[in-house]
Amino acid sequence: MQKQESIIKELKMKKYIVSLLAMSALVANDKVVLDKASISGESFQETAWELLEYQSQMPTKNVSLIGEKQLLESSSGSGGIQSILEGIAGITYARTSGLGGNISIRGQNTRNGRSIIAIDGVRVNGRTELEFDMIDPLAIQSIEIIRGAASSMYGSNAMNGVINFKTRRWMGDVSAPFKMDAKIRGVEVASVNNALGGRAEVLGGGDGWDVLVGLTGRKASDFRTPAGVAKESKYHSYGTDFNIGYTKNAIRYYLSGKYYSVSNHEANGLFSRPGTSYGFTMSEDPLREIYLKMGVKAYELAGFADKMDWYAYWRRWDTDIYNQLPNGQYRHRKVYNNNYVGGRLNLDKTLKSHSLSYGIDVWSSISPTQLRDEVIRPNPRVILNSRDTYQVSIAPYIKDDYYLNEAWILSGSLRYDYYKMKIGKKKSTTERMDTTLETTRFLDSHSTMTTGALTGNLGATYFINDKFSLNANISQDFKSQGTTGMFPNYGASIQTLANLDLKPETGQTYEIGAKFADKNHYSSLNFYRTNYTDMIALQSLNATTQQYQNIGKAYVQGIELESVHRFLEKWNLQLVGAYTYGQDKTANKPLAYIAPFSGSLSLGYDFLWGSLSWIQRLYLGKKRINNTQERESKTYTMSDIKAVMNLGYFKKDFKDMEMIVGVENLFNTKGRNPATQENINYSRALTNPLLEPGINAFMKFAYKY
Repeated sequence: MQKQESIIKELKMKKYIVSLLAMSALVANDKVVLDKASISGESFQETAWELLEYQSQMPTKNVSLIGEKQLLESSSGSGGIQSILEGIAGITYARTSGLGGNISIRGQNTRNGRSIIAIDGVRVNGRTELEFDMIDPLAIQSIEIIRGAASSMYGSNAMNGVINFKTRRWMGDVSAPFKMDAKIRGVEVASVNNALGGRAEVLGGGDGWDVLVGLTGRKASDFRTPAGVAKESKYHSYGTDFNIGYTKNAIRYYLSGKYYSVSNHEANGLFSRPGTSYGFTMSEDPLREIYLKMGVKAYELAGFADKMDWYAYWRRWDTDIYNQLPNGQYRHRKVYNNNYVGGRLNLDKTLKSHSLSYGIDVWSSISPTQLRDEVIRPNPRVILNSRDTYQVSIAPYIKDDYYLNEAWILSGSLRYDYYKMKIGKKKSTTERMDTTLETTRFLDSHSTMTTGALTGNLGATYFINDKFSLNANISQDFKSQGTTGMFPNYGASIQTLANLDLKPETGQTYEIGAKFADKNHYSSLNFYRTNYTDMIALQSLNATTQQYQNIGKAYVQGIELESVHRFLEKWNLQLVGAYTYGQDKTANKPLAYIAPFSGSLSLGYDFLWGSLSWIQRLYLGKKRINNTQERESKTYTMSDIKAVMNLGYFKKDFKDMEMIVGVENLFNTKGRNPATQENINYSRALTNPLLEPGINAFMKFAYKY
């Protein structure tokens, strides 16, 4: 393949990048056997190519990758894709239901807009925290995680990290005669919520074509906790996706897309906390997504670029949200017709010891339909909580990785984001109720607003020898305020007041780390600190009102450890842990909902027929808290056990098929993740904050092809 040949040329010049591949392969636990890889690339596994390409694009960044093997062998029945992501240092799962919930990266929840979710490199704008509900782990090839600032690569809101989901496509020989097959990718059942899920694919190719069409579905009842059933935590979903490409003369033209529908009940209540224990219910029924992407990848170019990647996309969200309060009030919120259109042109060029990437990134949001709340009972009425809005962002960027010699890699990047926002003339209900006309005058006079931000990154990696390396990074980042806080929002139980003076947020991140890797061992230790200016936070004003505010200066700092070891040929030991500390400097109080320490220890043994693993998860309780938003929590630990059986060992016809069985939370431990939010105006209860699932036995069939 032309792509592989291009990477091989870089390998010949920069042989030490292979050590980066070894590091990532160990972290992903994908057992990539480097000894089998020759410089000709004939026997490299596809996962290895993904790891190598990813690391070579960001050699000075703190990155991890969850590979195909780990995705196939992980249980998603009690937590979806979020529970799998929690195995990465610095990431915790703030659960709101059986499927719903957000990821906290370096102490900051994805709802706060300081991290980016991307699908095949395309950032997900809009309701990004809900994208997790739309992702079936069986539909994903791998997950790439940047922990740390990435605004110079992805733009606004990538202050704390990026999670990039790489979707599946057929990877066979496109020069062979055309052939298609139908296969079962996987089927899984789980006891804690009577979950059932699976994925089937029709895939193949030849004569230049590669085709994959997938069909996926999941359903589950309310999950059980050690203290009882978490009422209204059930979900069901279904969807289809496709990835079709045609390759000719080292150019691949492709079209991909998906349709997904989710019905998800939020036991925690989300915006209506304290959840079903107190009679607050919320459901997204359904949440729908349509996504289309078309693009061209060209290799072996001459002149201004060696490789080109161009794509354009359209994504649309529609959501029906139902809220019920203990007093009998029942609302239907219609979040319709939210469109996101964009594209990117990226060019790669190698100039002697420089590896350049440059291009332009464009995205726009088009929301012509106002947010509509229909109060069904009592006193039926309609409340329009916003105006129609339109945004566009245009961002040129450039990145250079300079391979100074076999000991040093230097990296630098710059990006300028130009934002233009237009607010329509359709007035909200709250404006009409405001006799002072303050909000209307402001929105009319600021119907068009523009802003810009320059972000950048400087990094370096120093290889002491073939096993040890040091890395450091300094980044300048920002978070656009967008329409956040501009419109008052009268929700079912909590009202969000408008803040017309909200300013954008800026940040600086400093990182330093060390890595060790050899054939059987890998360790990574990373220290970081992010300083925020004009930090945007949702502040509780009283029991029924809140507001987005610039709280002033703040910082988050921490230590992240990833360590994987193989010894006595059969035994595997993995350590993952992160300590996080956050402080609001202006108010001189802790930042809320930061898990002080979370981690896991895994011990495994390899048999001829498969493997057996014991996993111990630890969550340190919070004693240092912001008592206006949270309460202290207790330390807890949970035990998991998992066996992976290679069915091909028992019968050759079942080659590459696996059966995975295991038990999560083996001792039915009560646990509340410190990152999960609660309503402190109510007493502690099963859903305030939401308890983690109890003992869960699962079984999964997985087919790696």
